[in-house]
Amino acid sequence: MHRVLIVDDETAFLDLLRDILAAEGYDVISAENGMEAIGKLKAHSPIAVALADHKMPVMKGAEFLKAAREISPNTTRIMMTAFRDAEMMQEAINKGEVFRFLTKPIDVEEVVNVTRLGVERYEAIAQRVEKEAEKDDMIRKLYRGVQQSPASVVITDREGNIEYINPKFTKLTGYALEEVKGRNPQILKSDDRSPEEYRNLWETIRSGQDWQGEFHNRKKNGEPYWEYATISPLKNAQGEITHFIAVEEDITGLKRTEEELRRAKEEAEAATRAKSVFLAQMSHELRTPMNAILGYSELLEEEAEEKGVEDFIPDLQKIQSAGKHLLGLINNILDLSKIESGKMDVNSETVELEELVQKAASVVKPLAEKNSNRLEIHASQDLGTIETDSTKLLQILLNLIGNACKFTEKGTVTLRVDRETQDGRDWFVFKVSDTGIGMTPEQTSKVFQEFVQADPSTHRRFGGTGLGLAISRLYCRLMGGDIEAESESGKGSTFTARLPKNIKRPSSHV
Repeated sequence: MHRVLIVDDETAFLDLLRDILAAEGYDVISAENGMEAIGKLKAHSPIAVALADHKMPVMKGAEFLKAAREISPNTTRIMMTAFRDAEMMQEAINKGEVFRFLTKPIDVEEVVNVTRLGVERYEAIAQRVEKEAEKDDMIRKLYRGVQQSPASVVITDREGNIEYINPKFTKLTGYALEEVKGRNPQILKSDDRSPEEYRNLWETIRSGQDWQGEFHNRKKNGEPYWEYATISPLKNAQGEITHFIAVEEDITGLKRTEEELRRAKEEAEAATRAKSVFLAQMSHELRTPMNAILGYSELLEEEAEEKGVEDFIPDLQKIQSAGKHLLGLINNILDLSKIESGKMDVNSETVELEELVQKAASVVKPLAEKNSNRLEIHASQDLGTIETDSTKLLQILLNLIGNACKFTEKGTVTLRVDRETQDGRDWFVFKVSDTGIGMTPEQTSKVFQEFVQADPSTHRRFGGTGLGLAISRLYCRLMGGDIEAESESGKGSTFTARLPKNIKRPSSHV
């Protein structure tokens, strides 16, 4: 409900006007002179419309309305008068002193209509004032945001001359506004960018687009620093570019970290290459005498059998067993060094998968029986063929099934082979499960690391080098697949190898 103030020294007229406007739904306040009206104007704010008689004692209507304009600028002011000086009335309206004049005797319909128009004017002004207040508040917030921004902010004119910088810019570069105002931001550049790059920058932003990129600049004290900048055009209501704004983030620390990571990566790669070369050379050096030891031990065993010196045969067989184990380790190290140096060949051939699975099972069957385990193979007879490196696939299966047999006693080792389709591609899934000792989550996370076993006691109890699973996963990845491990301590483990039915390239040099 809008509030209306009526000021008139004639009580009867005042009461009549109050009744008329109250009937229209207004909250009507009345006063009999200007001084009283000023008090009520202050006490009952906000007042939408003030109607005042021109001729009153104590304070004339014109004086009251002038005072009302100062006290409540948004209130619509209406003068009631018996005078009919049209020129004076229009002049007062033009000056904004009065919204409308009502001439006495008052016409009821005219009073109602003019008051309604006055209320509409008041509402329009109130809305405009509210919007302007919101706009001013937003401007203040934006200003505080720019002033307190953690990024440097620079505003230039169309020619690139600086008009504004925020405190972060000063803190970063050492330049105060008075030192850079009217100057070009190129005072900061360290000449790392070519003139062509700067031309491209200006062409981009002058065409109305944003430009983003890095600058290698210098502070006031000459210290270099890196920043990532976004430069955007600022446009007026007509869409014309008037200024440019640059928001710049100091990335010196990030660049330093990137450089440290790059150096660390290069050093790590160099160390890996050196390790691979060392392992390959040492393995080659060891393999030749080891083959000689194995060869001579076999000859000695044959000679002992021929001469009937059977007491030496068990020791010679131990030499052969240890030698073969060591030779296998040497071969694993050679394979590992080849993979890490990118020199491992992947040779593709078409293989009957059922035959390869049965071959793997027959090889590990003695190991399963040694620990009183039951070996189960679940593979359908219509698996078909797989196009892969059969030697590496066989080695993967032997490693997975062999490990399961080794770490399980009087339990069950299961190999399940299934075929599935993912993303329109055929895959084979080899799942090896056991009911053995299992692993903790921490041990499972390390199981594919080179030369790492689940637990130090594992090596003492079961032997091994910690290379089999690492090489198996690398083989899988070379052939486009991968291996995952799931385990629960004391209950067993499951290793799942996934390989594509067809290697994408028949022969790849990895």
